[in-house]
Amino acid sequence: MLTPRILVTTDFSEESERAFYHALSFAVAKQARLTLLHTGAESRNSVPWERFPGVRDTLCKWGLLSADASRTAVIEQLNLDVAKMAMRDDNPREGITDYLRRHPTDLLVMASEGRRGLGRLFSSSVAETVCRRTRSHTLMLPKRGSGLVDSATGKSSLERVLCLVDPATDPRHAFAYLTQWLPTLGGREVDVIVIAMNDNHEMTAVLPEPPGQYWRYAQSSGDIRQRISEGVRESKAELVAIVTRKPRGVLTRVRDSIVDLVLRELKLPLLSLPAE
Repeated sequence: MLTPRILVTTDFSEESERAFYHALSFAVAKQARLTLLHTGAESRNSVPWERFPGVRDTLCKWGLLSADASRTAVIEQLNLDVAKMAMRDDNPREGITDYLRRHPTDLLVMASEGRRGLGRLFSSSVAETVCRRTRSHTLMLPKRGSGLVDSATGKSSLERVLCLVDPATDPRHAFAYLTQWLPTLGGREVDVIVIAMNDNHEMTAVLPEPPGQYWRYAQSSGDIRQRISEGVRESKAELVAIVTRKPRGVLTRVRDSIVDLVLRELKLPLLSLPAE
């Protein structure tokens, strides 16, 4: 079985530090290969990694390693392989996209600043752009809002997910991915509420039925943003997942509008799942 790969990007901000804690927690749960990627103007030898939490120190704080654990304990005791990468690129969108095209990942974790108004018209956030260009399974964390991982303990918790599906796609590949990764994200016992951009009565036929997960299709009507907001409020969802094909034209604007709603207004983590 191939080792799962998780990539987290960092600019050494407080937001990217939060993304790091999420990625590290998931990597421990999945026994994955975790890569920390920094893109910036610095040369590779001058990247200030000391400004970021240490992997071993964090695992000790979480009680997963003893205080006197050796450097090799990370892989020997936790079966966790960690790498730090740096790319010299003044444009993080291009740098991260280029890296992912050469080194695909099973889960990309990024903090997202979100954009609105003219900012969105001329340039979406780095996380949104990279997600759209690379078609990576991407967890975007809001700059301000809730997350899935307690940075003090490394424990993740997830009980309710709202999953939005583009009716023009076959969602089975994305559903299979979600069922596999939900326990890693903290969803040991989780409710998944599925809604479609347009009502699709055939959706119930492809809903998974894995142990510990209760999937159901919720019919709804009206504006899609309103339906998402109402769905989050009624279900008390802690994560919104969106399944889409490669967006173009009008679909791009619809998708970006939904991303903006989830990250900026609802302040929830968003998991972007490309259809197969």
